[in-house]
Amino acid sequence: MTARHVQVQLDNRTRLVSAVLAATTYPEKSQDRQKHGTHLHARSTRKLVLEYAHHPAVHALQVLLDKNVALNSIFGYALRLSWPELTGDEPPRWVPPRWNEHLKHFYEVTGLATWWADEDEQWQTAVQHLTEIFEKVDLYVFLEKFFGALPETLALVPNISYPTDLNVGCRVGGVLYALMPPRKAWGDSAPWPYDNDPMYMYQEVLRVYEDLLLASMTRQYADTIGSLNDKPLPLGPKFLERHTHWIDQFSTLFIAASIALFLEEVDPRESKAFIQIQQRVEGIAILPGVINLLRRYQDERKAGKYANFAEYLPNFTKNLRLVKTFATL
Repeated sequence: MTARHVQVQLDNRTRLVSAVLAATTYPEKSQDRQKHGTHLHARSTRKLVLEYAHHPAVHALQVLLDKNVALNSIFGYALRLSWPELTGDEPPRWVPPRWNEHLKHFYEVTGLATWWADEDEQWQTAVQHLTEIFEKVDLYVFLEKFFGALPETLALVPNISYPTDLNVGCRVGGVLYALMPPRKAWGDSAPWPYDNDPMYMYQEVLRVYEDLLLASMTRQYADTIGSLNDKPLPLGPKFLERHTHWIDQFSTLFIAASIALFLEEVDPRESKAFIQIQQRVEGIAILPGVINLLRRYQDERKAGKYANFAEYLPNFTKNLRLVKTFATL
């Protein structure tokens, strides 16, 4: 069977929203959260569009940001529009009236088509780097171990514009989109090229896809997961302070442990380093035990006991308490 690879691609709809985002207050606020250098293309795009800060498309996006509408919802809406017409079905109620029309006008009046053509080499370099990185691994096979058959297409969209500080995941139809900025460097330095640290990109892309897949699993197995909510997970105070809800606690544990297993297949030294960082910085002291439980699940799945991780989930939470007990003896 031919291996399925992540599809690395540019998308003008996401580039358009990124350019509109550059004309809002988002760039300053992202620096307030954490000072970081940005890609030359992002800085140049901001200079290009700042004179259109009062455009209706920008005003509408600013209102959404002020209302704390999530970026994955905003980009997800754009990905449901046609290109270049920017038309679509009835939008969600939170979408400002005629925003798609305003986005189209912003695209035309700012000359973004010409701008992207002028900057094409930087975009193509990003595509090339990510393609080379993800041709070396099979994320489909790895994810199917936990989520069963994966009919969705995995699309990876490089983003050298805004947001510069966040990964964005969107499920649109049968496609899981991961919009990924390059890795931030120290202080005011420009971000690293995508191919500078492939292991980092594997980690971050897996986080995005697994977040989307876990959200679907949560909806599909709501009864099973709901019955576990009143059974606290055996976690330390530092971790619980950061993650107050059960599903967030579980998701964080699961994603960290699965990333460690994936890295172990690619480079065991990177996996060990990742585990140490997660224990020390993120406060996941129990992570080695979680990894062992995921290994046990994989063995039992191969033996035909489970079709996916959701079926194993009640045993996972029970066994996790045993892991914690033995660790403290």
